[in-house]
Amino acid sequence: MSKSSLRVAVRLVLLFTLVFALSLTQGWATTIGSTTTARPTLDGSAGQVYIYDGGFLANGDVANTFNWFGPVFSGSKDLTPLLFSDSNGVFTVVGIGTPQSVTYTGLVQSPAFGLQAGTGTASSAGTFTFGFVEGLYSDGALTATSNGSIGHDTNVTSDPPPGVSGSPSTNDWVFTPSLSFGGGNNYVGLGQTFIIPGSNGTADWTLNNPALGGTNFDRTYSANLNASSSGVAEPGTFSLITGAGLVLAGLFRYRYSRGRG
Repeated sequence: MSKSSLRVAVRLVLLFTLVFALSLTQGWATTIGSTTTARPTLDGSAGQVYIYDGGFLANGDVANTFNWFGPVFSGSKDLTPLLFSDSNGVFTVVGIGTPQSVTYTGLVQSPAFGLQAGTGTASSAGTFTFGFVEGLYSDGALTATSNGSIGHDTNVTSDPPPGVSGSPSTNDWVFTPSLSFGGGNNYVGLGQTFIIPGSNGTADWTLNNPALGGTNFDRTYSANLNASSSGVAEPGTFSLITGAGLVLAGLFRYRYSRGRG
């Protein structure tokens, strides 16, 4: 191999390594939640809050698309997607998406999360999840509510895990059984908290208690959230690939030196 050919080969190796390493900064998709399959039941109570408790976003994930499916319903229903942080069973509203007035189409609907307040990015692994409220949240207030548009069934009897992100995720959802809208009740504002009964801590609102039976059993809703990485490669991975490229370039030089000797 001539000296000029060696230089070209080394440069190509280094260029390929750099491009490949930088490509890792492009986000890989994450989806958490349950399958958007047909489930037979719609909620009769208006304005309730529903939280996916079966898995979490990865660190740096950015909420992208809220996907849902419901059985046949008439008229228009209200939905606003939400992002929560979880601290040992206490869920705090940290992000509020764009409100949607929706109608039945017979198809999976996939509106953009459309952050309007708070954050749409998971700042740590294992603590951020999503949910929704059956209402319209706009300009810092819950302005309207409706009964359900997203189908559900009872998790413990008809829809075992895992969730869409695979094991160890589940199809477990928790929910508010009896929130009352009106009188300036802004229960989905940023910082509002919801607690699973029996968890340590305090919160503004209490979620369902499966021990009570009946309609309080945890459920599975036909909804999930697509997220993308915020675009930062793991330092260890980046260094490993770059190092491998440098080693390969060094081998080219070594072989060239031996050939000349």
